[in-house]
Amino acid sequence: MRISSPIHYLRFVTAYTLLATSLSGCIGSRSVEAPPVYLSPAGWQNNERLLSNKNFAQYASAVREEVKRYRLPFAPENAEHEVELVSPLELPLGTSCNGQSSGIAILVHGLSDTAFSLRDIGGVLAESCFKSRLVLLPGHGTRAGDLLTTRHEDWQNTLNYLIDQAVNETDTIILIGFSLGGVLTLDAAVQRQDDIDGIIGISPAYYLSSARLAKWANLLAPISRWVDRGVQDDPLRYEAMPTRGVAETWSAMTNMHKNMEKFGPVKIPWMLTQSMDDAVVVPEQNELFWKKQAKNPNSQLIRFVSTQQYLDEQSVMTLPGSSDADRVIALTHLAIHQSPVNPHYGKNGTYRNCGGNMPREQDRVKQCEESEDVWYGLWDTDQADNQAMAFSTFNPSFDLLANEIKRFASRITAER
Repeated sequence: MRISSPIHYLRFVTAYTLLATSLSGCIGSRSVEAPPVYLSPAGWQNNERLLSNKNFAQYASAVREEVKRYRLPFAPENAEHEVELVSPLELPLGTSCNGQSSGIAILVHGLSDTAFSLRDIGGVLAESCFKSRLVLLPGHGTRAGDLLTTRHEDWQNTLNYLIDQAVNETDTIILIGFSLGGVLTLDAAVQRQDDIDGIIGISPAYYLSSARLAKWANLLAPISRWVDRGVQDDPLRYEAMPTRGVAETWSAMTNMHKNMEKFGPVKIPWMLTQSMDDAVVVPEQNELFWKKQAKNPNSQLIRFVSTQQYLDEQSVMTLPGSSDADRVIALTHLAIHQSPVNPHYGKNGTYRNCGGNMPREQDRVKQCEESEDVWYGLWDTDQADNQAMAFSTFNPSFDLLANEIKRFASRITAER
């Protein structure tokens, strides 16, 4: 690839900034950079050691110690609690299960994210009597610099290690992946359809809206290490993003599509759920991909729709992606898997994404931060002068999605 002039190079790097921050759920560039220690690799240098543990409890404990040792806390006075929130965890079974497990669910988060992001979905599966195991992918949960030395093989090795553990413990395994996690879980599932009994892709990055840029990330990574050095504003996600993180995401996507061609189609039940307003992935391409490759009659597609109209189809369900009662106009990439009562990302949670680190007018940011009547949606829905707008981080229709996930899981256990 040739970049012919400094101006073209600057434009190219700017485009990559938009790409990387969109992959991590936001759009924009930062005026204040994270400190060098946050941008330097320190942890996750020996992932194989973490994968030598004999069971999930030992693995989770070892990873928690890794996080505790190398994490730079968002709030030092809350450091221990932050470690617990971002680290791997097996959720307790629902009270109606009487201690009897129906199987194991392995839940994999997205790029820049942590295990916390899938706690709500994990809770839904725990109520369905699945042992819900929340994963922390290598390079995450500590400091953004750790993604400089992490490769997509580390992510896939971790997932396969956890699948191997589950195979030795149960006859029923479901994989659940959000965004990048959706790519990793589908890749593993299509290669191991004798071991995996079902898969759920949540806003999966099967196709990216920024694909034309992402495919060049491997070439750019040695030239420009960082596409975003922004200061963290959320204790449970990275803000800064190395070019290497984008490159490895693209490599994981490329491998997934190659393996789909080699091992597909998907004969096990496969649920795909996404917002049709998602600007990070390409929902229409994801849907066509699912319709081509999903061959099990128990497979299901769930669309969340704000304004568009769609015809009813077999195995396809449309749910509302907006709610006047909850002041939600549209669901972003980060929203559909979070409950309105989530203590961090929910309607009354501790975090509100007002775009303070983004190229957004400061009066808009201040209005969002100070208002009690914030509306939630995409940045391009920020139109009314008197309307405070935040980036949506929860799904007002989460309970409807939860019911469909429970039905999906029950169909899988009924097949066993």
